[in-house]
Amino acid sequence: MDERIAIALVLAYGYLMGSIPMSYVTGRLVKGIDLRKVGSGTVGASNVWYNVGHAWIFPVSIFDVFVKGMTPALLARALDLGLDVQVAGSLLAVAGHNWPVYLRFQGGRGIAPTVGMLLAMGRLELAVFMVMSTAGWQLTQSSAVWVLLGFGSLPLVSLWLGRPVEIVGLMVGVVLITVAKRLASNSLRSPGVAFLQLMRNRLFFDRDIADHDAWVRRNTNSV
Repeated sequence: MDERIAIALVLAYGYLMGSIPMSYVTGRLVKGIDLRKVGSGTVGASNVWYNVGHAWIFPVSIFDVFVKGMTPALLARALDLGLDVQVAGSLLAVAGHNWPVYLRFQGGRGIAPTVGMLLAMGRLELAVFMVMSTAGWQLTQSSAVWVLLGFGSLPLVSLWLGRPVEIVGLMVGVVLITVAKRLASNSLRSPGVAFLQLMRNRLFFDRDIADHDAWVRRNTNSV
């Protein structure tokens, strides 16, 4: 296969595979709800947990981690393409999850496919992220803050480990995609919340308002 065609295939595969909204499909089939209109408004595993059912998080997470997150890099390797293409295809998968073409670019947070991507390309970085985010959540009960801090540590961990520049770029890409998704969100601006406060809530707490329970359960009864 011509190398240019192979590269285009991996990039298209990454984004289009990442865009498959397994959480959305699960919500529609199981509860008849549109996850974009309930809870956090994200089409991801956490919204499935709160508004579809705890058991359904497992098939959704398995697909998002092992299919979306891992297979773009594996496909690039199978086609004997370089690390830069593996990185680009993987980041496009996370971007597709967050901004899926099939759902008018309203998707999830990208945590599950990022975990899969790190399993394929940065296991030591993944270990640091898991320890940091889990320990921080246990201490403070604020998972969103520690997920952000955990992702933010990844470029530094990669530099400390002496990883190739492409892998360091992958970790920087994870941080940028995470911040962009949080600030943009899927929802319209919440009434009564000042703009700067809204941005702060979204960046650090991954929601528009301070009350976590009210946020994840919002609009559930109206759908």
